[in-house]
Amino acid sequence: MRILITSDLHYEVTGHEAIRRLVAGMEREEPDALVLAGDIGNPSRLFEHCLALFVRMNCPVAVLPGNHDLWRSPGETSAALHEELLPAITRDCGFHWLPDEPMRLPGGTAIAGNIAWYDYSARDMEAPATEEQVEEEKRFFCNDANNVDWEFTDREFAARCRKKLTAQCQALEHDPGVRAIVVVTHVPIMKGQMEWRPDDARWNFRNAYFGHLTLGNELKSLGKLHWVVSGHTHLGLSGAAEREGLPPIATSVIPSDYGKPRWVTVEV
Repeated sequence: MRILITSDLHYEVTGHEAIRRLVAGMEREEPDALVLAGDIGNPSRLFEHCLALFVRMNCPVAVLPGNHDLWRSPGETSAALHEELLPAITRDCGFHWLPDEPMRLPGGTAIAGNIAWYDYSARDMEAPATEEQVEEEKRFFCNDANNVDWEFTDREFAARCRKKLTAQCQALEHDPGVRAIVVVTHVPIMKGQMEWRPDDARWNFRNAYFGHLTLGNELKSLGKLHWVVSGHTHLGLSGAAEREGLPPIATSVIPSDYGKPRWVTVEV
């Protein structure tokens, strides 16, 4: 079972031709499934333009949003984008909206995922800042502070994402028809998916807005969880999450960057 996962395509910056070439390369891989893991295009008409390039893929396609996809624009609020507009665009393309329901593949593989969001659990715990101070400082590190307009705090929305994905994965864990779970999120959820710089206090503080390690810790006990793949940071990291009494979980961060779309391949 070969699953290709891409993210951070940023159609508004990367452009049509570069993503068209990406799709042609992915098509040559003849995957069994494809996942678009967020930051696809903003505003929603560019999200739709980007998805349209993947209609040619001869496999099931699952989609989840990234933080940039939820940036408000005239006539489009962040809540409407997340709950209504982007799911409808995805389904109109014939694709699977992954936050609502895992995608099951032949042979017992299931893909589960959502945006995950960040809950500040990846911040530098040795720094004296409180969670409230991290929230206040966000506008200096992350444009979501200016462009996401819903009523949730980051920790509230992250908790909603965590509750939903954890419940979905636990149901898959107890389903005898499922042999392997692949979790795909936009925001990284495992410590090994984060880059830590001992001599760069600003970078380590900034990690607060780039990880949701609380979610990863909740999922580590799932014996059927084989892979965790995320986007958001553009760093292209690969590793493994060790756990007691169970095989390690393979982890990856997709190396896509502005103007340089990439994918990772998961073999199950």
